[in-house]
Amino acid sequence: MREKELTTRQKYVDSLYAPEDSGLMAIRERLVSANRWGVNIGANEGKILQILMKLTKASQVVEIGTLFGYSGVWIARVLPAEGRLFTIERDHDCVRMAKKAFQECGVADRVTLIEGDALDALKDLEGPFDLVFIDANKQAYPQYLEWAAANVRRGGLIVADNTLLGGHVAVDEKPEQLSRAQYANMRAFNEAIARDERFFGTIFPTDEGLTVAIRQ
Repeated sequence: MREKELTTRQKYVDSLYAPEDSGLMAIRERLVSANRWGVNIGANEGKILQILMKLTKASQVVEIGTLFGYSGVWIARVLPAEGRLFTIERDHDCVRMAKKAFQECGVADRVTLIEGDALDALKDLEGPFDLVFIDANKQAYPQYLEWAAANVRRGGLIVADNTLLGGHVAVDEKPEQLSRAQYANMRAFNEAIARDERFFGTIFPTDEGLTVAIRQ
């Protein structure tokens, strides 16, 4: 989980390149009230997603893990007129909050919000998609990656948050903070991005680690 208090450097970058408007601030406030702020991406990661989308001209996007809709708003705001975001969330309260966010931020008409377990929901989504953003159950990242490999177009992007798990995956012995499955599966995900010739990627050194990989 990210630190709730930004550093001076982070505040400077966000104020220049990723200022939050009233819609994003309202989502932030609801996340704080629910004690869930920090689970979501930050504003800087939201801006990185937008830049990646513009670079690749992404119009069909899948998001695995909606939470309260914060990242979904960043994504949906730069979709072209014909674009669509398909976002998946299993928690009913999160779905309700995300619907509210998408309506308030004026992007509901370009978002399909799917309630249910991601691995089940993904079976009904067939590509090609331009970008998949993964920010959900950490133990299932390798399974999400296999779906993405089959459904992201060549030249499209696979982006995943929390891939350093607070730096804990970098050590050779499983730390107490992580379950065995979290530790092993995230390391397997990272190794697949590094070694599988289907992908060309790296981890951006954000607070939590943001993997960006091209589907080759």
